[in-house]
This record gives sequence, structure tokens and C-alpha cells, in this order.
Amino acid sequence: MMGHPPVPSPYAVLDRPEDWLPYGDAAKSPQAVSPTQSGWHVGRMISDLWSYEDASGVWVLVDGIGWKRLSPASRSGHTHMTLLAGTATHDNLPVDFHEDADGRIDQLIV
Repeated sequence: MMGHPPVPSPYAVLDRPEDWLPYGDAAKSPQAVSPTQSGWHVGRMISDLWSYEDASGVWVLVDGIGWKRLSPASRSGHTHMTLLAGTATHDNLPVDFHEDADGRIDQLIV
């Protein structure tokens, strides 16, 4: 006799901690600075990342510039840029990035 696969049990939905905001709330996303110039920025540091439930809603805090959104134009490219930004933040590595005409980062080099 074969066993039946396990059945997941119902899970409890926990209240969001008071200090959780603005994390996880798309309405409270970081305010991007308007694009000063599109093009390449060289030797910058990323000091923080922010995201919400939507996978394409990832923002990075670029020292000396402010919050910049990673371009969601390419899903796989967005995922790769998120990993690179996390690595740069964690390991304190400088980055070069390209800013599109909308002020979003569409290329990132660590």
C-alpha cells in the first residue's frame, strides 16, 4: 500500500509588526530622485536595497544620488541586477550603472 502525500496544514496569518512600515507596502515606496542625466555613473556605492511584494519593485540607495529603481523592462535582467546589487551592498563593492531616460537603472556592473 502506498502512502498519501502530506497535506499542508492551514497557516496562520500574523499581524504586521508596527515597525514593519514602509517595508512591504508598495504605496510607501522610496521616492526616487528625478533623473539628473541618463547615462553611465561610475564608481558608486549602493548602501541599501528596498522592495515590496511585486518582484519588479526593487529600489537601491546610491550614495550621493539617492533612491533609484531597477528597471523592470526585463524580468531575468531585473533578477540579475537585484542579485548584483545585493552582492555590492553586502560586500561593500563599487558599482557602475547605466540610468535610462526615466531615471531607472537598466544596466549594473559590479
